[in-house]
Amino acid sequence: MRILCCFILLALPTMASADLTQVGQGEARWGPFKVYSATFFTPAGVTLEEALSEQTPARLELCYARSLTVENFVEGAQQALPESVSAELQQAVNRLHAAYQPVKQGDCYQLDFQPEQGTGLLLNGRELVRIKTVKFKALYFGIWLGDSPLSVQLKRDLTEKLHR
Repeated sequence: MRILCCFILLALPTMASADLTQVGQGEARWGPFKVYSATFFTPAGVTLEEALSEQTPARLELCYARSLTVENFVEGAQQALPESVSAELQQAVNRLHAAYQPVKQGDCYQLDFQPEQGTGLLLNGRELVRIKTVKFKALYFGIWLGDSPLSVQLKRDLTEKLHR
């Protein structure tokens, strides 16, 4: 249930997306079932640390192979996020979780970060919320790309073209 619940975010291009390069793609499975396809975009030639920094635009797209509920997303995120975060970051997480909507097969969530604009959550290209809290990008992208990702294999797939 952990991978099923939390791999949820992301969809279509934004203004600055022309500067982004696809650096990896993979899929999340729950047992034998494909849950979603994931694609990560960031400027060419950056390291993972740079890709997660507040100065680097990035986009993670998740396109779903099956229907999921808001509860699936929130439950999975709660399992993957650190147990203890600052009050400000927790408020940002709560705002993002409140913006989730159920998805059906073919829907795509996008987690889109632009410096100075923050992290946007989009569903099928429509922005649902934008979080400008500092360090939120690294926290939430960290579900897939951090030190303790939900899926080590998916992290490898998503970061395969980043500089080491």
